[in-house]
Amino acid sequence: RVLELFPKNIWSLPVWSLLMADDEVYDPDFIRKLFASGIGTRNVAARTSALDSIALCIETWAAAFQTASEERQQARDLLKSYLPTLLRLSEACPFHDVRTKCQGIIQAVQARGVRIPLCKYDGPSNFISTSKLVPLNTDDEEKRELFTEAFLVDNRVSNMVRVMGYHPIYLSCFLRFHTYLMFQDGPLPLHLRQYIAILAAARHRCLYLVSLCETSFLSLGGDPKWLEGLEHVPLKIQALNDINKILAHQPWIIQKSDMQTLMQPGSNSWSLSELMHAVVILCHYHSLSGFAHGCALNPEIDTADGHIMRPLSQDVETELSPDSSRRTSVSGLSSSISTPRGSLSSEITLTDDIADQEVAGLRDEIVETLREERSDDETTTELELREFETQSKASAELGAQVGNLVPTNGLARFIEEPEFQHEDFTIAGENTSRTFRVLDYSWEDHGYSLANRLYPDIGQLLEEKFRLIYLLTYQTFGSVEDVDTSRFRYAVWNYIHCIKGIYHDDYHYAEVNKLLHIPFKKYIKTVTCYPERVTSADFKGFMNVFSCSEKVHINLLLLEARLQAELLYALRAIMQHMT
Repeated sequence: RVLELFPKNIWSLPVWSLLMADDEVYDPDFIRKLFASGIGTRNVAARTSALDSIALCIETWAAAFQTASEERQQARDLLKSYLPTLLRLSEACPFHDVRTKCQGIIQAVQARGVRIPLCKYDGPSNFISTSKLVPLNTDDEEKRELFTEAFLVDNRVSNMVRVMGYHPIYLSCFLRFHTYLMFQDGPLPLHLRQYIAILAAARHRCLYLVSLCETSFLSLGGDPKWLEGLEHVPLKIQALNDINKILAHQPWIIQKSDMQTLMQPGSNSWSLSELMHAVVILCHYHSLSGFAHGCALNPEIDTADGHIMRPLSQDVETELSPDSSRRTSVSGLSSSISTPRGSLSSEITLTDDIADQEVAGLRDEIVETLREERSDDETTTELELREFETQSKASAELGAQVGNLVPTNGLARFIEEPEFQHEDFTIAGENTSRTFRVLDYSWEDHGYSLANRLYPDIGQLLEEKFRLIYLLTYQTFGSVEDVDTSRFRYAVWNYIHCIKGIYHDDYHYAEVNKLLHIPFKKYIKTVTCYPERVTSADFKGFMNVFSCSEKVHINLLLLEARLQAELLYALRAIMQHMT
């Protein structure tokens, strides 16, 4: 008799729905948890429950939006906020049930007469065709599991993770480090980590990372006012601007006084552990900005620049359209408009099939060099230092700057002194003392232990990444197999350190000219010094014989080499302050 008092289908209703009060349908905190905790789980029953509740919320908002009720404006805002998230989940979630359910919800909303989002970009990268990337539903169990792990951490498989998916052994290592740095226990609050990342990415005008971190910042309870500009954040955070700009553009000028200023006694003082955490985040996101620009990562679908609102027809308009000038009629959930930035995916195929004789000849020449036994001719420290200086001066002649970039896309609000940009590290006469000698301060002997001491385990996680990418090889060079590429990788690594003023006394710098041709050097310098200037021509112009996977491999090598270089300067300054 008691059971007869309830609707017959009560026991089929989801747990979230049974627990959801009427006012929670409009509660932002409850909805955030519903999308994050409800979907970000391996438990199929829990996901099903959360998805049914999400469908109920969306349907309630869509119904309210079509009425003159007092909830109409709130419903409109919620639809604008969460429909892009549903679109992302319908296309870029590793769980098939989530993709299918979200597609159904979007179609149901569209049937109610509400305009739904449209992907603004075709795939994760503007330089690499989506068909060449590892699919989310790949048959490769290792890669599929990595995508799932990434989703469970941040409720998304980002475009960055999709592109890194070419190299699962590296991606696994990267995710361990990134998750620990940004989401697990540490000296800094979670939302503050995201804001520091925003400041770092903004130095290189990396809209992709800034938008992604803004979304995470808000989802972690960050104050929306902070996103209006630096003047709205506490002075303690503003104080990071000096080391942020120096490490991003001219790390060799950082001094222990820069660290001392941040740790002066007072209410805005940084502790050593907090500063260590902040420094790693800054350096990490400076380097990630290079990877994002170097691979032309497109904005995530649910960020501000990742979608537009699609019309129901040419003569139907609703209030959900933020930009009527960019409307386009489409059908199907996965349609997108053409990207504003020239895409290589339809212009070139990065294989030997398109390499002309000159490029193929260059490949064969480098392979021949790699297969030769390196000469063990005796050399001296003086001769090697002279060769290092030669490379440093030659680097200064590549990619000379033409004026200063003006911050765009609203990023100026996160940047102080935008005119402070990269200036080449050159060595001449009295400036020789500025050279950073690894013999005096190295990652292995000094930086690793200091990082671990101030921020437990971070040194080990960094070391795993550095060592892995430094040694990672598939024994191929373009289409040529069974090639020991170690000398080529070492040349890339040491050339980046050379650009940053770091001298390795045990490296033969004459190797650089033998293995790295000028277009490749130019690409390396652009990605590591002013990545916001990378163009499709730059990406196409270096090592045409490389596959997409190999070009991503190179960009990962650039990322880690630059990260270590910045950290060496920062850690040495912290150590000097401590002593």
